Amino acid sequence: MSVNTNLSIEQLENDFWSDPEIESSLVKKCHELRKRSIGELSIEDLRLLIGQQIGLPFIVPLAMEYLVKNPFNEGDLFKGALLSNVLRIDSAFWAKNQDLYDVLFSIMNDLAQVFELYQNDLLPKWEKVSNKSLAL
Repeated sequence: MSVNTNLSIEQLENDFWSDPEIESSLVKKCHELRKRSIGELSIEDLRLLIGQQIGLPFIVPLAMEYLVKNPFNEGDLFKGALLSNVLRIDSAFWAKNQDLYDVLFSIMNDLAQVFELYQNDLLPKWEKVSNKSLAL
């Protein structure tokens, strides 16, 4: 699905939220981000919105572009925080978006191969050199 990144989630969904009634910085931030054009959303913005399950059909494709380049994108939290939130998306979303699921599957398959190499080849070599264990 090709999305006009000049539009906001509100415009794309044709659903304009009123001002938040709850005094919560998270709620206020989500309301604010729904009004911003999706092309202006940062990795942290995507991580936050995905974590709140907001605008998924429009922002997951953007998140996948970042994750293909670097699965450990973090936003303001820890390395891999964006991927962590993407992996929390309900399976019903992936069933409706097989093309995005295929990208996610490829990313996870590549990571699995890296971790297998790490555990079976790189970690033992590192432990010989450093005398420190980094086992997962």
